[in-house]
Amino acid sequence: MDVIELNDVHKSYDGAPVLRGVSLRAPQGIVYGVLGAHDAGKTTLIHLMLGFLRPDRGVIRIFGSGNLQQVDGRVGYVPERLRYHTRYTVREYLWYLGRFSGLSGAALRRRVNSEISAFGLSGVADRPMSALSRGMLQRVGLAQALLAEPELLLIDEPTAGLDPESQRDIIELIAAVRQRGCTILMTTHFLDEADLLCDRIGILHGGRIVAEAETCTLQRPARSIVITVADLPPATESALAALSSAVQCNRREVVLNPNTPELQAQVMRLLLDHGVTITALAPQRHPIEEFYLEAVRGDTQRDGSSEAPPPGPSGPGDTLLRELLRHEEQRRLEDQQSKHL
Repeated sequence: MDVIELNDVHKSYDGAPVLRGVSLRAPQGIVYGVLGAHDAGKTTLIHLMLGFLRPDRGVIRIFGSGNLQQVDGRVGYVPERLRYHTRYTVREYLWYLGRFSGLSGAALRRRVNSEISAFGLSGVADRPMSALSRGMLQRVGLAQALLAEPELLLIDEPTAGLDPESQRDIIELIAAVRQRGCTILMTTHFLDEADLLCDRIGILHGGRIVAEAETCTLQRPARSIVITVADLPPATESALAALSSAVQCNRREVVLNPNTPELQAQVMRLLLDHGVTITALAPQRHPIEEFYLEAVRGDTQRDGSSEAPPPGPSGPGDTLLRELLRHEEQRRLEDQQSKHL
C-alpha cells in the first residue's frame, strides 16, 4: 500500500511557483528521501502533506485518504526549525505534548520514559530546554514526534545546522527509528545523509520530482576515482599511461575516469608491483552525487534555464504564516457574507 501518494501537486506564493507538478509515492515501511537544494520547496511539500497548506491544484493522499485531518493522529512531524517553550524541562515538555496527543496516565508515563531512553535524553530529562544544545533539542524533536507511535514520520532537514558529531548522532538515531517499522519521508540537501538513511530518493528540482532511484541501485563503483600516492616515479607514470587513456597521472595522484573494476585492479596491481606507497583511494564523485547532478542537469536542459523558479520573496515560515492569514481572512469574509444573506 502507498502510505503517501502525490499527483501533480502545484503550489505558488504571491504568484511565484514553488511546486510545479510534484508526483511521488512512498509505500509502507520505506524511508523516502526528498533530495533538493535550499529553497527547492521541500518544506512547502511537507506542510502540504500535513494539511498546513492547501495545494493550488493536484491530489494528496495519506494512507489512501484525501482528508488529511482524518489521518492526523497517525502522522508524526519533526520540523527543520524547532521552536520550544524553553522554560519547560524535557520531561515536562514531552508530558505536555503527550497529553495534547491524547495520551494520559500510565500510558503517557510509559511513552515519555520510553522515548527519553530511546533518544539518549535520560541525563538531561529534568533540565530546562533552554540549557540544551541544538543537537539535544533535535533529539527532543524526534522523541516528541514519536510519542504517539505514528505510522508515518515526516522529518524536515534533520541535521541542518548541527555540528558533525551531532549530525552523526541524529543519523544513527533515525536509522534506529527505521527498525520500528513506520514509514518515513525526510527532506535533506545532504547527499551522504540520503545515501545512508533512505531506501528510495526523489530529486526535487524546478518544482518537480525530476528523477527517482532506489539507493541500492546506486551502490556501484564510482565513475571516477582518485588514488593518492606518496610519490609516482616517471617510469611508473609511463606504465600507467600505457594501460588506458582513462588513466591520468601526476606525482601525487592517479585519476581513473571512467573507472571500471578491471581497470582499477590493473592500476592497483601495477602500483604495488612498482613499490609505490598508496595513501588513499576515493571517488571523485559518489554515485548518488552523479545521479543528482545528471538529474538536475537533464531537467535544466529540458527547461532551457539554469535556475529553479524563484521561491518567492520570503522564507518558508513567512509564507506559511501569510497563507494561514489569507485563509483566515477568507473565512472571515465568508462569515460576514453569510450573515447578510
